[in-house]
Amino acid sequence: MADRNTPEHAPERRRKLDPVTLVAGIASVLIAAYVLTDGQFGVPFLDGRWLLAGGTAVVGALLLLSSLRRKR
Repeated sequence: MADRNTPEHAPERRRKLDPVTLVAGIASVLIAAYVLTDGQFGVPFLDGRWLLAGGTAVVGALLLLSSLRRKR
């Protein structure tokens, strides 16, 4: 008789989407496309410095909000 705690009888858990990993994966694909095309790939009206500054502001705001959240 098999034990109910073995992997064969373990209930399947649904995996949650990790937004940080998703964004990092998309960013790495876009960076690779930019490098492989020698800078010809990109949106002409977007400046990389503004994207970097905006991303930094978003990360800073998220860190601030997470520090203000009540600890459980």
